[in-house]
Formats: sequence, C-alpha cells, structure tokens
Amino acid sequence: MSNRDLFHGFSLQSVDDKGRVAIPADLRETLDGNSPAKQVLIARHPTLPCLVCYDAGWAQELNERLNNLARIAKAAGQVFDESAERRAMRAEKATYDANGRFVIPGFEKDRASIKRWAFFVGDGDTFQIWAPDVLVASDHDDEDLKERCRYYAAAKKVAL
Repeated sequence: MSNRDLFHGFSLQSVDDKGRVAIPADLRETLDGNSPAKQVLIARHPTLPCLVCYDAGWAQELNERLNNLARIAKAAGQVFDESAERRAMRAEKATYDANGRFVIPGFEKDRASIKRWAFFVGDGDTFQIWAPDVLVASDHDDEDLKERCRYYAAAKKVAL
C-alpha cells in the first residue's frame, strides 16, 4: 500500500503558442506532495485519445507491478507481452515552475490534438489531459466527463 496522495479535480487551462500550460493548483499540490522534484511524466494514454500524467513515485510503482506480472506469467508458463504493457511507461519528463507551468512535449501534444485549450482530469494515481473538442466528440462513453468538460468550456466562453 502506497502513501501517495491521489489526483482529484477538473480544470480547463489555456495553452500558449509554445505549448506552455499550467497544471491546476489542486493537481499541482498532489504532484508536489508525491514528487517534490517539480517534474511530471507525460505519456500517451494507452487506450484513450488523451495524455496521462503522473509522478516519479507512480512510475516506480507501475514498473514494480509490471515486473511482478512478468515473473508470475513466466512461472506459470504464460505469455506476457511486456512490450505492450510497458507502452504506458513511454513518458517524457517535464519540469514545471512554481506556478505549475510546463511545456507539453510536442509529440504528445500533437498525438492528443491539444491546441489552445487543455482539459485536466484528476484520475486517482494519474491525471489526464484532453483536447476538449476531442473529448466531447469521442466515442468515449463517460458522459459525466464530457458534461464536465462542456461546463468548464462554457464557463470560460470556449466554443467546442
């Protein structure tokens, strides 16, 4: 059992021309508590058209879990596609400043279709970053999440 804090909350943040965006305060507080190095790991979500972000502590825990699954599969004579499982570990580190600002790595930003706005979603051990228009148009069946995104967009007068 880990003593890490979990990520909770939602926010729509603007993204500047250089790809800079600020991690919302509630997510940043959790990130700081879990990893005081002021770094966030950013990867393509393994199944959704968004980014997944986490701290170094979660990366270590996830790595240990994958190693354990590989050992269990090998001992049972089962096939374990380790390369597929480790795709979620293909992350880039980004350092953020005291205000939580960081540059979304270009490859990840392009793959998630993030342009002028980024919708942040606390998701327990990780948080997600969505292009809001991609989220509301996706076949992702989380209608609550889509409704929240629409709400935050309307509050900032952002057309989706």
